[in-house]
Amino acid sequence: MNDNVICNTLYFLQKCQLLLSQIEGHQEWINEINQCQKELELHKANHPLYEQCLAFITDKIIHPFLQDLDILFNCQDVVKEIKKYELNFNYVIKRLSLIREFIPNVVKVPLDDLFCKPQTDEEWIQLNRHIEYVNLDDPLSLSKQFDQFYDYIALGAAYCTLGTKYSNSLISLIVQNVGGAVMLVKKQTARNIKTKEITNPSLSFVKGLWSIQNNSAFFKNFMKLTNCRVKSHFKIHVPFLFEEQQFKYHHDNNTYVKEKFKGFKMVDDLFNKLQAKELSLKQKQQKIKVRIISANKVNINQKVDYSQLVQKVVEVSSEHYQISSVFQQNNKNSNIKKVVLHIHGGGWVAMSSFSHQSYTRKWANYLGDDSIIFSIDYRLAPEYRYPYALEDVWQLYLWIINFSQFYLNITIEQIVLAGDSAGGNMALGVCFRAIKYGVRIPDGLLMAYPAVNLDFTQFNPYLLQGLIDQVAPATVLKLALHEYLKDTNATPNVDPYLSPLIADDSFLQQLPKMTIMCGELDSLTGDTIKFVNRLRKLNKQFRMLIYNGINHGFLNFEVPIFAVPAIKPLIESSCDLLKQLFNQ
Repeated sequence: MNDNVICNTLYFLQKCQLLLSQIEGHQEWINEINQCQKELELHKANHPLYEQCLAFITDKIIHPFLQDLDILFNCQDVVKEIKKYELNFNYVIKRLSLIREFIPNVVKVPLDDLFCKPQTDEEWIQLNRHIEYVNLDDPLSLSKQFDQFYDYIALGAAYCTLGTKYSNSLISLIVQNVGGAVMLVKKQTARNIKTKEITNPSLSFVKGLWSIQNNSAFFKNFMKLTNCRVKSHFKIHVPFLFEEQQFKYHHDNNTYVKEKFKGFKMVDDLFNKLQAKELSLKQKQQKIKVRIISANKVNINQKVDYSQLVQKVVEVSSEHYQISSVFQQNNKNSNIKKVVLHIHGGGWVAMSSFSHQSYTRKWANYLGDDSIIFSIDYRLAPEYRYPYALEDVWQLYLWIINFSQFYLNITIEQIVLAGDSAGGNMALGVCFRAIKYGVRIPDGLLMAYPAVNLDFTQFNPYLLQGLIDQVAPATVLKLALHEYLKDTNATPNVDPYLSPLIADDSFLQQLPKMTIMCGELDSLTGDTIKFVNRLRKLNKQFRMLIYNGINHGFLNFEVPIFAVPAIKPLIESSCDLLKQLFNQ
């Protein structure tokens, strides 16, 4: 172990304490720094990740903090000037508290772990043959583009926050819009608001910012005007047809027991729920909202042969695949044969199919008139915690492969699941369910920055990126995970539907071909690398692309006016990667 690293870190922390001790009224900062220092000393170990961790936090957090303190103490009136630094200092202290939490986990990582090995190790050499590292732009140019983008995020944070203290909705709206316009000029004020909010984020703030396209009339209308046009775009409301209690999502002794398909228990009042008109009726309960997007004309068939449909419902209880084979004969002239089930991200607490249309519409046009995208709006936490979101996606998947052809002019020859972040997690969850229950497994997976491990006690060095991420900071991810799992008795350390990374080899072996897109600066990328390393060892077919200089959420970074220019070729690449999954 390099003693200089730990000595430098402790020295800088001590210097920070010394400087802060000269200012009255901020003892809590000194106490947190002291606690962090003690934690670092307590867990000092000859461990490769410990040294890497210290080098990162010293370079990215502690040293910049000390530089700000030096500037502050060179001012004539320190007491007056410190008010300009308080928000940033509070955020530093908050991140030091997070560091204090995960330091004990760093030294627990086994020395034979992938990330404890040097890049010259044979395991890394073999793995890197399967990973493509992609440069989108010159690093300096990319950094400037993201600085501008981060200002747009700060503007969105300010917009969401302004007006929230007013109970009158009209006054709140006026303050929000007028204040938001002012923030276009007062960029530093917007940055300060964002810093304050992400230091101790509230759920309402996260929902507001991540779902700004849905919640703001201005941004919603802007999206509608700027999204590319498609031939078909409408919403349907799919009823729950399969009784929910038969599906167990919490880890138990039967998790990895594969079953020969013997049919599912259907819901009560099934015949009424099979009526074509049900797809057009909005109901808050027992309905799944789905956005249909296609470059072809998609029609809802109002003349369903219900006697045939009911007969096929009986058959799905015993001979599942008869439905697909019979119905394909009815739609033999259909041109739409390729299906995408899109599952949006948003930490299970925010976002929607609407907020992701900036790229799903491009996917639809690129795939062509033989394709259709089903983009789901699953139930969100905290109103609906784990496993409700996964239940919605699973129910929709069963409806698509068994019943959609009765109602829409499509014939399912291939189906690919596409999901980003939380959506990638649930795409894998649906595959595991299909494997377990012996139903049709998707033909492919496209995942962007998937959350393959929700057990954040399992450290890897990429998690450090969450301490400096401007899009998905660690404070926000921690809140989202808490809201998703609170009061559920969920166990992400053993449940593969929460942490696909730990799934049994027998399930990973049956996963379809997949393509995974990640950012180099994304805190979730480390677990994804470990996930594909397991796939590699099983000789599974996959592609993994890591985009240098890019962080979490990049599929949503190409909104007109607010876009990161370098992201455009990445979105175009995602269209091609999705199409390739069908063509293979």
